[in-house]
Amino acid sequence: MSTGVIRVVAFVNRRQVPILCYHSVIESEHHVESDPHKQHIPLRRFLQHLDYLQKHHNLLSLNEFQRARRENRELPDHTAVLTFDDGFQDFAKVVAPHLISRSVPATVFVITDRAFATLPPNGESFLNWEEIRELSESGLDIGSHTCAHPRLPDLSPQDVMRELSESQAAVRTQTGQAEVALSYPFGQTSQQISRMANSAGYSCAIASDCGPNPQHVNLHALSRTVIASDDEVPSFAARVSGLTWWITRFRSVFRADAKEVAGSFILYELQFCDCRSLTINQPGPCGRGKTAHCLARTCADRCRSNHHPEPGR
Repeated sequence: MSTGVIRVVAFVNRRQVPILCYHSVIESEHHVESDPHKQHIPLRRFLQHLDYLQKHHNLLSLNEFQRARRENRELPDHTAVLTFDDGFQDFAKVVAPHLISRSVPATVFVITDRAFATLPPNGESFLNWEEIRELSESGLDIGSHTCAHPRLPDLSPQDVMRELSESQAAVRTQTGQAEVALSYPFGQTSQQISRMANSAGYSCAIASDCGPNPQHVNLHALSRTVIASDDEVPSFAARVSGLTWWITRFRSVFRADAKEVAGSFILYELQFCDCRSLTINQPGPCGRGKTAHCLARTCADRCRSNHHPEPGR
């Protein structure tokens, strides 16, 4: 990916703040074989990312970021925030020593029932409360990733509030932190859930991957930028700059426009044909009916009279 393009996009987005989301960092040079979501990044690559960030960005803690937004304070250009989801045990053993030695602020979001060891094992190792307290005492921030990491939109409001309030209380009790941030499991939230996170007392909450955060943003629906285990420095730089999000957004808009154009073409074909022998049995955007292009063509083929011409002829 062109370095020049990345620099231009980074300059355009210099006042927007990416919240970078990592998961696991492993000491091995080899990728984890069973890692479909690309969550386990090799340490060597992670340190290359840190080198890039410290050279090109102003790294700020999540707490400082949300306070600045609340107080409407401008942040330095090219500010970025570092976070880690799930509370994997390798954060304490592999990541934290490098963050501390470099004075890099970061927040690790823990699944509190994992820390209490009350959830069934899933093949991964997670931080316990003793390790979490040590991390907090070293200056790193601890956030909540809920009690059991459920898909919150699938729960009742009562269960959502229980996940939010009990996990926040556990983090506060175990670490003594006055402010606790939230990372929604799977990045999934809703307007109602975001309001609940606010009313539960969370300082801020991070949702889906929607690029860097602008000056005026809902602090309980912040966007994260998820980092993949195979992100070499150029692709990492593209993610941090916001270029990857721009490309993703452009593609999604283009696909949506293409679908709209295709739908319009189908309806255009159908308006020339009143053949009653064809069944259109699916609801569509017009509210009357939708069919595949092949069905519309079949209808056109059946109607060969002058008052039923095929489109384009």
